[in-house]
Amino acid sequence: MTIFRILAFLGLIVSSYLIYAYEFSRHILCIGGGCEFVANSIYSKFLNISLPFWGFMFYLSSFSLSFIKKLEKLLLFMVVVGAIFSLYLTIVEVFIIRSICSWCLISAACSWLMLYILIRNVKK
Repeated sequence: MTIFRILAFLGLIVSSYLIYAYEFSRHILCIGGGCEFVANSIYSKFLNISLPFWGFMFYLSSFSLSFIKKLEKLLLFMVVVGAIFSLYLTIVEVFIIRSICSWCLISAACSWLMLYILIRNVKK
């Protein structure tokens, strides 16, 4: 679970930076330049809450729950939902917005790798 926790912590760092950039700076340092376009799209909010806040809560919850063995099934369910939502957002970036945000891809990779680690641990 150490790698899982490192990935969750990395997700916390990415989402924290994006919260700052979305809410206070409006300038996002980005490889490829697509981040600001994605951030300013209609898809940058879910239930009228900025996606970086959702990401922050996802990674914080994942990190916290990873220490509680009795809640392993809840953690797995939450990470499955998070990874599916992340995949959906990546598809939206590529096919609808037609712009790629490097920070979003880092976050997506974290969630997918977290899911892989959990599934691998469940099989043991």
